[in-house]
Amino acid sequence: MATPPTLCGLYTRVSSRNQAERDYSSLESQREKLEAYCKSQDGYVAYRVYEDGGYSADTLNRPALKALLQDIRDGRITCVLAYKIDRLTRSVKDFHVLMDLLDRHGVKFVSITQSLDTHHPMGRLLRNILLDFAQFEREMTADRTRDKMHQRATKGMWNGGNIPYGYVNDGKRLVKHPDEAPRVTFMFQQFAEDPSLARLRRELHHRGWTMRTGQPWSKMSVDYILKNSRYCGKIVFNGETFQGQHEPLIGEGLFLKVQSLQRTHTKVTSRYERPFLLKGLLKCSACQSVMTPHYTQKRHKDGSVYRIAYYRCTKTMHHSNAVCPIRSLNADAVERTIIQDLYDLGQNVDFVTLTTDDINRDQKAKVRPLEQEAIRLSARMDTLEREIGRYVQAVGQGTITVKRLDQEVQQREREKETIQVQYDEIQQQIREGMARDFNAEIVLDNLKNFEKVFQALTGQEQTEVIHCLVQDIEVFPHKFALNIFELARPSTGSKMRQGWLPGQDSNLRPIG
Repeated sequence: MATPPTLCGLYTRVSSRNQAERDYSSLESQREKLEAYCKSQDGYVAYRVYEDGGYSADTLNRPALKALLQDIRDGRITCVLAYKIDRLTRSVKDFHVLMDLLDRHGVKFVSITQSLDTHHPMGRLLRNILLDFAQFEREMTADRTRDKMHQRATKGMWNGGNIPYGYVNDGKRLVKHPDEAPRVTFMFQQFAEDPSLARLRRELHHRGWTMRTGQPWSKMSVDYILKNSRYCGKIVFNGETFQGQHEPLIGEGLFLKVQSLQRTHTKVTSRYERPFLLKGLLKCSACQSVMTPHYTQKRHKDGSVYRIAYYRCTKTMHHSNAVCPIRSLNADAVERTIIQDLYDLGQNVDFVTLTTDDINRDQKAKVRPLEQEAIRLSARMDTLEREIGRYVQAVGQGTITVKRLDQEVQQREREKETIQVQYDEIQQQIREGMARDFNAEIVLDNLKNFEKVFQALTGQEQTEVIHCLVQDIEVFPHKFALNIFELARPSTGSKMRQGWLPGQDSNLRPIG
């Protein structure tokens, strides 16, 4: 009986994109040597050439390598040829992962210039030794690169990366941008006179100055510039600061003054803590941002400090209040309103009953398409099973080979596995949908108990109970919309949510 041929996958790689695009590139050279080696070996047949041009060996996320591994899993090749072991990978960990995959599929690896054939024990030992040296060389190269960057930094030279706003790259040197540099200087001078990020941001917007992306300046972006010592002529590398060769946009004295102003304005002068009962629940309907807890600080006539708690739209924190019509809510007022709404909802029997009936009807309507899809998937699996049976009969009749049988059966088994996963997921959704039968009496009993228990709880316990009852609260300019969970009972720390009900709009009283 003739020995089957060794089907070879020829893998080539270069890490430099420029090298990959030359007329006679290293890729082409590797390919020619691999093809010549394949022809010189008895029974070797080149199945396909897999080329990764411009990809590093530090990662396995390479398109040609992924195609090679898929062909290995599909049983299309029995041998992998590479010019050198580091063409495949330079990582010991990744190499062992690849070799484990090859061994499980009976595929050997051959490095044609290193006399390495993993079909033999000596070849497997040599591959690990060579790979250890390849990783050592890569780590040494990384150390040399870091040392070179540190040396450049000590000389005040820019190490590359994102070009700072206010500068342009001129032969790996930072030089002033004719338009941006005066704007950076203005930011520092303006903040030194009026230390307010919000007012500085508004002034930039008023002048029509935007970031390089064309987007309006955010307070975070302005703050980043004001804290960047590069603008006073410094270079920072690995936490060390050096005098840079580039021309500064501001003086060091102005830079230090701005830093001292920022520290002064971020200092907390008083402490007042309160639980925010609706933290994480309030969502702004205008810009879909979460409304987060904040304080504003005021002074009494006698000079004493007091703080007012409120929920603020997150988007206004990065821009200005003009971006959102809702902006903020007084925390005490909105919490009183929501608590009263929960009290009132417990008395509205008709509303809760109608809502639960509507949801139960909708839930049953959603289950029907899932049941139809489950029937279709089950029929497809039955069809695949019958096809496998026909191929087995064909082998017995001698009309197809065992190799063809193996290929066809594997293909259908893989499809069956995929369909089975989909079928199981849909069945789980059907079971969940059928089990989610909302009970109006449970909801009403829950809300009535809420009114009795809530006032006796601590602030932290009140927060937990509200989070058990309310899924989220959408904030509109003149009303709230509550989504209510269905629970068995409200209790301290209880978070066993069984479902949720979209609640009524609490528009009976104004916000705040």
